[in-house]
Amino acid sequence: MSETGVMRNHIPAASTADLVNDFNPFLAAFAKARRGDAPGAGQVFRGAERELIVWQTRPAVPGEYELTLADTLEQIFSQRIYELPAVVAALNREGLLTPRGEAWTERNYQETLSELGKLAFG
Repeated sequence: MSETGVMRNHIPAASTADLVNDFNPFLAAFAKARRGDAPGAGQVFRGAERELIVWQTRPAVPGEYELTLADTLEQIFSQRIYELPAVVAALNREGLLTPRGEAWTERNYQETLSELGKLAFG
């Protein structure tokens, strides 16, 4: 679902120094990190080595489906629809199918968001 590979940037920017990364390219190196007992061992970056990245926890750029789902859910939530059965019904009314091409159910909604969460947060 997620696109990987070349890091994309938001454009236009006044200069290349103003480009904003669409995801954090440094997360992959720390996916299997183990906690240590030394001071600061639980940190991904040390002090001055840290580069501020807008998308701190996003390891890849969202794909077209993920963006469409996010936009649709944002629209549903903006209508003050928050309860699971109502969200599922609204997704089906909008005509957006699951990644497997099925109609939404409460179960596959929870499974889908769980899977997308694993892609986003490991």
